[in-house]
Amino acid sequence: MRRTTTRYGPRLVALMSLGALVAVPVSAQDDVANTKHNMSTRSGLTDYGAVCVYCHTPHGGQTQNAPLWNRNFPTGPFTMYNNAYSSTIDMTVDAAPTGVSLACLSCHDGTVGLDVIINKPNTDTTLVGSGNTMPSNSGQRFANLGTDLRDDHPISILYSNAADVMFNAASGGKINNELPLYNGKVQCGTCHNPHTTLQAAFLRKSNSGSQLCKTCHIK
Repeated sequence: MRRTTTRYGPRLVALMSLGALVAVPVSAQDDVANTKHNMSTRSGLTDYGAVCVYCHTPHGGQTQNAPLWNRNFPTGPFTMYNNAYSSTIDMTVDAAPTGVSLACLSCHDGTVGLDVIINKPNTDTTLVGSGNTMPSNSGQRFANLGTDLRDDHPISILYSNAADVMFNAASGGKINNELPLYNGKVQCGTCHNPHTTLQAAFLRKSNSGSQLCKTCHIK
């Protein structure tokens, strides 16, 4: 594991990662500093002199949805992709995003400033978040998902192949022994690992030939 000293002290990647949240070990190849999630390199945002601080803090962080989360969770209201929108959904969908998905949306719904955090890395009062939100056209077509999630893959949905036999079985908190579930639910982190660039779009595995899709769906 690579250890980098910042004003925050040693960067504890294993603790401060959504990889830890999903109970998937952080590999030596994970390095958020070399991904687009390194907000300290983004122009127009406050540079706090640390990489992890835009999402995590060792003290005083949120105690729900994500480990030591250093951001406020968005309040919506959200429009979910559920059986009111699609009659083919026969699994239970939460009324609003929950868990790790809510943590992801604290940037990706475009309502919360990317550099607006709860706990700054030191006592320098000159460091003030600019409040710039996720741009609607950031060079990544779907980086800003907005609050209407009906045009995105369902999240916060209880995964059960008993409810629909067209899905592979889940056991031990994983679908088909590969993709992680969160309290039995499909969340953003089921398909995405925000700390690695091993696959495009932070995917957990290649989707060549729809490999990622077929981990869950039987087609």
